[in-house]
Amino acid sequence: MDNLIFIGLPGCGKSTIGALVAKALSLPFYDADVVTERLAGETIPHMFEKGEAYFRTRETEAIRQLCQKDCCVISCGGGVVTRKENMALLKKTGTIFFLDRDVEAIIASVDTSTRPLLKEDAEKVRDLDQKRRPLYEGYADVKIPVGSAFKKTAAFIVEIWNKR
Repeated sequence: MDNLIFIGLPGCGKSTIGALVAKALSLPFYDADVVTERLAGETIPHMFEKGEAYFRTRETEAIRQLCQKDCCVISCGGGVVTRKENMALLKKTGTIFFLDRDVEAIIASVDTSTRPLLKEDAEKVRDLDQKRRPLYEGYADVKIPVGSAFKKTAAFIVEIWNKR
């Protein structure tokens, strides 16, 4: 059994849905952002103060560590797709699910105080969607539409996983 790996825009539900899927499948759950903060010994907003490149390097270190694990659920940061190295590592260790949530729903629900790249405004979220969508779609093994009912989305993913 390989890993279930979730990618998508910040605020699309990766961490929430990932935790629900892990619980339903009785698998360990890892949030790459949490692992990145733990390894770096600082928060993501603090890392971004040192520049996005600094943060992305720390994130890649976390991805390397997470890819050593087997039979788990991994929720990745929204920008993990911006580094080919990250995606090459993840592709080798699991099935990549793109959680595709409507950008306007994300804008309406996201807490920008904890999302460094979204602090600017709603247009920033739309811009991220436009830039990253081709990457998410290109790297995904499975594209999952996400509505507001995260529990239903998680149950759907579990159903897909159990049928493979």
